[in-house]
Amino acid sequence: MSTITDIGTLISRHPDIHGGCPIIAGTGVTVRRIAIWYKQSLTAEEIASRIGHLTLTQVYAALTYYHANRDEIDAEIVAEVAEGDRIEALYQSQTQIQSDGEVLEMPSVAQYPSRREFMKLPIEERRRILAEQAEVMLSHYQEDTEWQELQRSFDYYYG
Repeated sequence: MSTITDIGTLISRHPDIHGGCPIIAGTGVTVRRIAIWYKQSLTAEEIASRIGHLTLTQVYAALTYYHANRDEIDAEIVAEVAEGDRIEALYQSQTQIQSDGEVLEMPSVAQYPSRREFMKLPIEERRRILAEQAEVMLSHYQEDTEWQELQRSFDYYYG
C-alpha cells in the first residue's frame, strides 16, 4: 500500500534559508531554481536527474507552485538576474585584485563574453576559461607569504 503525501507539505519557506523564498521542503533547492531550468526547456525528469536527491514528486510540486505563483517567482528571477548584472558590471570595471599593495593581474573580464554568453559557450571552452583563471589565482596564492602562513596555521590546528 502506497503512502499518501499531502502536497501542501512539499514546499516551504524559512526566513533563514534563501531569504524566505519558497523551497522544496527539507532541501535548500528553491522553486526559483526549478522554474529557471523549466524555462530553459528541461523536463521535470531532467531536473530531478540533475539534482539527484530530489524526487520527481518534489520537482512537480515546485513546478505546480511556480505555475500557481508565476508573478512572484518570475519577479524573483528578474531580481536575481538584475543583481547578477550589477555584480558583473562592477567586476568588469576592475581588472586587478589588490592584496597588501601587491597587484594580482587577472585576465580581464572584457576578454571573456558576458555571463549569459559564457553559459552558451561549449563546456570545453568554459572549462578552459575557468582553468586559466584558476591558474592565475593558484600562482598568486603559492607566492603569497601571508597566505602560506595562514595555510600553515590551518594545517597545524586542523591537519
